Amino acid sequence: MLGADLTGAVALTALIDGGIDAVYVGSPTPAAGVLLAERALASRRVGGRDDDLGESAPRTPVDEATADLLPVVSRVGTEDDPGRGFEISIDGRPLGSWDAIVVTVTTVAAVAGVIGVDAPWYGGVFHPRADGVYLVGSLEGAGAALTEPGDASTRHTGQDDEMPPSSLGQQLAWAQASWVGEHLRGRYLLPAYLAMLDHPGLRRVGLRRRGIGGYLRALERELRAGRARAAAAGYPLPLPASTAAASPARGQASPW
Repeated sequence: MLGADLTGAVALTALIDGGIDAVYVGSPTPAAGVLLAERALASRRVGGRDDDLGESAPRTPVDEATADLLPVVSRVGTEDDPGRGFEISIDGRPLGSWDAIVVTVTTVAAVAGVIGVDAPWYGGVFHPRADGVYLVGSLEGAGAALTEPGDASTRHTGQDDEMPPSSLGQQLAWAQASWVGEHLRGRYLLPAYLAMLDHPGLRRVGLRRRGIGGYLRALERELRAGRARAAAAGYPLPLPASTAAASPARGQASPW
C-alpha cells in the first residue's frame, strides 16, 4: 500500500480484513497512525526509519528533508526478461518486492513508470494496461480527487487534505480496497479488456444519483456481475495464490 495517509490506512485495513497479506510503505500521517493503532496494524509498515525499533525514533533534519519523497516503483526483472511483480525503493533504499501495488491519488505518480500508457482507470481503480496496479480514494481515477461538499472548518488538525470531512471518503476507500481484495482472491473477475476501455465508468444505465453515494450503488451492481463472471470462469486468480492466502478473510462490513 503506497499511501500512509488516512485514505491509505483505510484501504490497508480493508485489504487485510479481506484476507490479503498487505503492508504499507512510509511513515503514517497523524490521522492514519491513530486508525492503524486502533486496528493493531501499525507494525505492518516498511520504509520507516524506525521499522525495527520498539518505538518511534526522534526525527532528524535528514528525515524532515526526505519526508515527502515518493517511493520509486519498477517492474521486477529486466526488459529482456520481465518478471511478475514490483520492486519499491525510497531515496535509493530498496524496500523489497511485491506482487501488487495499491496507490492513492497522492502517490499515483510513483507508478507512472510501470503504467506506461495513460488510460482511464476502470471504476477509478483498475488500470486496463497495468496488471497489479490499483488506485483507491478517487471516483474517476488519478485525475480526480474527492470533492464531496463539506465545511472546511469541520476538519480536525492532522486530518488528511484529500479525505472529505464526512465518512463518505472512508466508505469509498474501504469499498474500493475491498473490490481490489475480491479481485486478488479470485472472487471477482474484471470485464473484458475492450469493455473496460470502452466503458471505464461504472454508472452507465439507470443510475441518476451522483457523487460517492451513486458510485457505491453502481459498484454494488458491478460486484454482482463480476462475481458471476468469476464463478463462470472457475474463480481464476490474477496473481500467485500466496498473495491472498496468508490470512483468512474476515468478511466484516465497512465500519464507516
